[in-house]
Amino acid sequence: MAGSPISRRAVLGYGAGIAGATYAGLAAKEQRELAHPTGPARPAPGPVTPRPGPARPAAFPTPRVLSSEGGELRVALTARRGIVDLGAPRLVRTYTYNNTVPGYTWEVRGGDTLRVHLRNRLPPANDPLMAMDRPHAWTTTNLHTHGLHVSPAGNADNVFLEVPPGEDHHLKIPLPRDHPGGIFWYHPHCHGAVTQQLRAGMAGALIVRGAIDEVEEVAAAREHVMVLQSIELGDDYQLLDPIPDPTPDQAFFPRTNVLYTVNGALNPTLRMYPGEVQRWRLLNAAEGKFMSLHLARHDFHVLAWDGLTLPAPDPTDVLMMSAGNRAEVLIRAGRPGRYHLVLTPGSSQRPDIPGMPASGSPAARPAAMGTMPGFPAVQGELDPRTILTVEVTGHGRAMGLPTGLPAFDPPILPIARRREFAFTVQRTAGNEFLNFGVDGIPFDPARPPYRPVLGTAEEWTLTNAFDPKLMEHAHVFHVHTNPFKITKRNGTPLSPPLWRDTYVLTKSAGDSITFESNFVDYPGKFVEHCHVVSHEDLGMMSSIEVIPPDESSLR
Repeated sequence: MAGSPISRRAVLGYGAGIAGATYAGLAAKEQRELAHPTGPARPAPGPVTPRPGPARPAAFPTPRVLSSEGGELRVALTARRGIVDLGAPRLVRTYTYNNTVPGYTWEVRGGDTLRVHLRNRLPPANDPLMAMDRPHAWTTTNLHTHGLHVSPAGNADNVFLEVPPGEDHHLKIPLPRDHPGGIFWYHPHCHGAVTQQLRAGMAGALIVRGAIDEVEEVAAAREHVMVLQSIELGDDYQLLDPIPDPTPDQAFFPRTNVLYTVNGALNPTLRMYPGEVQRWRLLNAAEGKFMSLHLARHDFHVLAWDGLTLPAPDPTDVLMMSAGNRAEVLIRAGRPGRYHLVLTPGSSQRPDIPGMPASGSPAARPAAMGTMPGFPAVQGELDPRTILTVEVTGHGRAMGLPTGLPAFDPPILPIARRREFAFTVQRTAGNEFLNFGVDGIPFDPARPPYRPVLGTAEEWTLTNAFDPKLMEHAHVFHVHTNPFKITKRNGTPLSPPLWRDTYVLTKSAGDSITFESNFVDYPGKFVEHCHVVSHEDLGMMSSIEVIPPDESSLR
């Protein structure tokens, strides 16, 4: 359970279970109140219940695990409003999966089929605009299995599907038998609604078991999935509606409280003994925050990024994760004591945190920085803080670290085409913000997609285009279906190259990443976008369609 227990006396009909922050039931009055969405900058309806007693560090919470059986995992996934205990001064009213923040952990193997009964029980949105480059229809949902190499078509990992409030949809997602083992995740991906639902807490880990799990030292280590979230709330710890057309002093996504949680808890405690090795499977499930992690007197021995295993553990004392990144690490406990896992958050406009790759042109940085209209900073939001306390005590057998790993490094097919494109910010002649885009064009589902050919590889170079009002503006590139191999950063070759499915595009005008990708196994339409998902909702996304070779004349 996350945080302090909720007594029946304190809150009639509330409950919390071991799966992080959970909801057990509501009195009839609360159910009537929850039928109406909160509005921007006003509290949730009905009284807000304080948590009983003072807050204290929680025992380490573990999300419930749903594992496949007989080659299949069937899950019922319900999007709904709930009241959850995240260890804050008050109970939190937000959007949830199955009344839980984060959602359950799903566990499958290569060759399994994932079947999801997605039920949308969120209330209708009170959105006055339906512009594609503004928040809209933010209680309509769908599902993306982030990082999985699966079909983007039909009822599989198809982010063009829409499930409005009150409706259900059945998804069938077969995994290939040779799918790499690692940590992936699931979250909503309905354009215009992604930020609202992710910042609410709608996300969960997705584990694919594979060769990495058979490495002796990895298999011996106790495993912890850690879903790191940035839950954005109002004064009374309630989720606020977006503001599609904010005034100069308003935000597209208003918030006054930001909770950085680990598996739905504030600063839980994890125990180890000296010399013990644990496997931490970390997921940055925030809406757009960069997360820099440091554990005093301990190294992170990185096994994999984004579910793609390295050739050998890579030790580092700072782990910088962009929104959407996953990192698998081994931690070997040192001397007895209490150690703090310190998070230094960063944002698109303030990305200078430990571990962030250097900009290609730091001299171009302006002396004074403003904030993006519609994206005002919240006081204290980016302050460093402890998000996990590690207690090292007791004794046990000494454990070792592996020297080699089953690396993910498939050969790149011959490069059939090279592409250059840019993440852009569009402004009026008076330099006022209009929207984000790709190559100057905000997302339009009717726009013809970029079309690679199935069975080929391409090399792409993505550039951070000049923003005349705010030059330091980092982004995060993510593309669905196929991972990519980064060969250059800001024009400098990388040795070794980096396999990822999500990667930072550093802050300065002209910064770039160059990468190669194989378009194999799956034809169909999917998207590329900025995983600072507020940028995506405001236009920084475009469509990709992998076409069969006999349709290559359509490009």
